[in-house]
Amino acid sequence: MNFRSITVTAPGKIILHGEHAVVYGKKAVASAIGLRTTLKLESKNDDLVTLNLLNFKTTCKWNTDELQRDVKKLGGTDLSCCTLEGRKLFNKFVDHCEVTEVDKRLIKAAISVFVFLAGRILEEFESLPSFSVEVITSIPIGAGLGSSAAYCVCLCTALLAATGQIPLPTVTSASPTALSASESERNVSLSAQDLELICKWSLEAEKLVHGKPSGIDNSVCTYGGVLTFQDGIIKHLIRIPQLQILVTHTKIPRSTKDLVSGLRERYNQLPTVYNPLFDAIGAIAEESCVYLDKLYQTQAEPENTEQNFQEHYCILEKLIDLNQQLLVTLGVSHSSLDQLCCVTAKHSMHSKLTGAGGGGCAFTLVTPDTSEESVTEASRELSSLGFEVWDTCLGDHGVTLAFT
Repeated sequence: MNFRSITVTAPGKIILHGEHAVVYGKKAVASAIGLRTTLKLESKNDDLVTLNLLNFKTTCKWNTDELQRDVKKLGGTDLSCCTLEGRKLFNKFVDHCEVTEVDKRLIKAAISVFVFLAGRILEEFESLPSFSVEVITSIPIGAGLGSSAAYCVCLCTALLAATGQIPLPTVTSASPTALSASESERNVSLSAQDLELICKWSLEAEKLVHGKPSGIDNSVCTYGGVLTFQDGIIKHLIRIPQLQILVTHTKIPRSTKDLVSGLRERYNQLPTVYNPLFDAIGAIAEESCVYLDKLYQTQAEPENTEQNFQEHYCILEKLIDLNQQLLVTLGVSHSSLDQLCCVTAKHSMHSKLTGAGGGGCAFTLVTPDTSEESVTEASRELSSLGFEVWDTCLGDHGVTLAFT
């Protein structure tokens, strides 16, 4: 390994529009957000491979030979398909952790992804090199904001760079850009081919966590910006306006599987009633893409009037309200989300759930007309309800790579 350390970051994500309706063939719109995961991989010479999950205060260590053996115990790219030996392997690392059962499940998933990716990407080595990986995230874990995808993207990017499958620029002592020990990291410009490779590997890793992921989470975390997803086809929006949002985590646990299956039962009973609701949500997703592009043009062209600016924001706010009301009608909202929408509405801001619903998270659009005082007061009120609030942005950049 011809580097000292590799640092990778990747964003979280939200669903702007189209959740649930996407299952019925309608368009969904997803965006990267300014909450990110950071992973640092360092070359070592201690015959150990170390994984340090800072958010869980958990460290796992393997002898390099031991890890090579453990990879073979996985038995597949789905935790439910792991061999008995594979499940025992993950259990031994989490059973001693003084954390909740939910945390144990998440830690087990993180370890399984690490073992899988380290084993598969580094399999070209006759003997595994020594290295350490340290991970920290500002993305709420297990909240439907892409924390697992960001982790998978960061880890496979670091490992692909470490093995040279993503080339790192050669730095020689004769080069004017050569690094000394005190100099900062060098950023690596990732090619389209690099990003495609990262996206492919991260999807395989996501299968360990989610079984049959759609591919949208790891795509957003890889490429950043705003993507659309329909019938398995992912497309990138080229022109993304600068938008400020609040992301709020209600901390109400929810089961995506139960919410999706419950809605399916209601749909099967009354398909002629539910189909127009899904059509409306699909139309909202389509219109949101149109007005995101219009807002980009307005921001990019100084000759556009303030009236155009406000009109575009007004349409985006209406789309948010309509989508939230339709999701309430579908039965996938929650009293905590209703509370959240009422709080932000008091301050003339517009919110909707993001993801499966039933609790979980929501986002709130912050327009240029929204005062800083309103944002602060709304955040304070939401926090007083026991919610967690982040002031962040839409359309953040995708995976980044740097090295020393």
